[in-house]
Amino acid sequence: MLARVAVIIVLGSIAYSCMLSAPFKTMDDRISITDNPTIKSTANIPEIFRQGYFKDEYYYRPLVNLSFMGEYRAFGLTPFFYNLDNLILHILNALLVFLLVSRLTNNMTIGFWTGFLFVIHPVQWEAVCNISGRAILMSAFFVLSSFFLFLEFYKNRRWICLPLMMATFSLGLLCKESAGVLPFVIVSYLFLDKTNPWANKLKYLWSFLIVIVGYALLRHHLGITKLYHANDPVAFILGFVTFLRSVITDLRLFVFPIDLHFDRCLPIFRSLSYPSAIFSIVFWGMVLMALYYWRRSIAPFIFFLISWFVLELLPVSQLVSGIGVGAGHASTAEHFLYLACIPVFIGIVMAFQRVYELNGLYEAEVIGPFAHKNFIKPLLLKFLAGGFLMFLLLTAVEQSIYASSEFNMLKRSLYFEPDNPRIQSAMGLLSVFRNDIPDAEKHFRAAIKAEPLNPTYHISLGTALCQQRKWIEGLEQFVAFDPVKDKALVERQEKLTIEHILQQLRQGKTFDARGWLAIGIYYAKAGQNQLAIDAFLKSVSSNPGQTDSWFNLGSIYEAEKNWPAARKAYTTLLQLHDLTVFQKDFASRHLAAMDNR
Repeated sequence: MLARVAVIIVLGSIAYSCMLSAPFKTMDDRISITDNPTIKSTANIPEIFRQGYFKDEYYYRPLVNLSFMGEYRAFGLTPFFYNLDNLILHILNALLVFLLVSRLTNNMTIGFWTGFLFVIHPVQWEAVCNISGRAILMSAFFVLSSFFLFLEFYKNRRWICLPLMMATFSLGLLCKESAGVLPFVIVSYLFLDKTNPWANKLKYLWSFLIVIVGYALLRHHLGITKLYHANDPVAFILGFVTFLRSVITDLRLFVFPIDLHFDRCLPIFRSLSYPSAIFSIVFWGMVLMALYYWRRSIAPFIFFLISWFVLELLPVSQLVSGIGVGAGHASTAEHFLYLACIPVFIGIVMAFQRVYELNGLYEAEVIGPFAHKNFIKPLLLKFLAGGFLMFLLLTAVEQSIYASSEFNMLKRSLYFEPDNPRIQSAMGLLSVFRNDIPDAEKHFRAAIKAEPLNPTYHISLGTALCQQRKWIEGLEQFVAFDPVKDKALVERQEKLTIEHILQQLRQGKTFDARGWLAIGIYYAKAGQNQLAIDAFLKSVSSNPGQTDSWFNLGSIYEAEKNWPAARKAYTTLLQLHDLTVFQKDFASRHLAAMDNR
């Protein structure tokens, strides 16, 4: 037992120790740790339990922020210790997997090899090697503890395990919402027990119900109740089919993880007629048919493993909540597989064990392709298994090395997914920190191309352009959208930018129609209508076909009740070919309203 524990600890450390030198990263680490004032004073502990994880109304993970606060108090902003805590949590989780699976299967060998796979498999890299994966690691620790305690209570009637189980399950929910899947996994496990009537089985679940109700009431009281949802049933279905396509990739990653990368995503199918969508539907349809056809010959425990895998992925299936990395992209991140991999690894270990056992049977004891003793040489079978495990270990080390350098980690992600807007934006921010502003501009433009309506990307691009003294181009980005939460920052940047633009005008510089359009929008937002009108008139003077300038002129004139000028602007707009459907509808309706005055 102790030797097996030591193997898991040592191999887990070898697999992921290279990431200990990794810095804080520009994405979630910046929001959660380096730029998070809440964790920097213990006086904020009550606030941590009153607000969302990102100060939003979607995620509630106070224990994760509390862990960051403890690390900050002990180690300041030294990322080594934050990374070390992630690694320790991962190894502890692997030991819990060892214990849990040993109890589930009544076989310590299966438990050990499942824990072994869990601790070294490279698919775990994203959760382990990024400090922001703390929510997953902490939640998994409490969920696995709860499952083990339930088994102790259910099988051996150790009543002390019941309050401990309720406590650990509660703590798991306070780390990550997906911990709520555990009771459903346990219900699927209870189907294995044919000796106990369901009336007796269900009474063992009341403790979970109490915790879930309490958790739901707490979130309702705090107002942290929002979920991302698809806008319509078609989008809902397309999101789910996209998820089904991603699970096919996930299954392949368990045995052949050659393209692991950060923040994996998939463009959401726009139609079920896409070849990949058709393939996904046909593939899973055939899987369901096969399971139904062979249902009597498949062991109940295998069906439990399948249901466990399905339930662990349910929160990210786009059915419960839309999980994305930007408009039109579904998140299929590898850290979603952290707990979902356990039933798969159990299946892999059991399958290998079965093959190894069949390999040693005599011809009279088995029929079919395994009808000869040692149809594969035992040494060769062990060599193949050892080679597979070595491949997994080396791949985990490689991913750990990638994670130690944020630049290399993001560069690898962009190699596989150049259209991922979050990665492009993160790479742009990293380029800003490296003082490579032209490279930052390139990445921010790529982020906007992938997700054109995200104000944050426009603000980032505008800032990068202004840093290169491209003032008018920067102003175009600032006035493109409502900055929402960054309004104060953008207004300061706009004011500074317009001062440079006015200085250029005094020096005799001229601007094209788009430049004057941006200046006009700035003045209109600032409530300086006459300056805005002057800018829009210069825009249409430079390019009479500038639809946005005519549209804005009509709107300002109408607001000032200058009806003749408004009619002229709207009439001119309607004569142009490049106006949008919105502009055409707006101008037509407002012209009609003015004619009826």
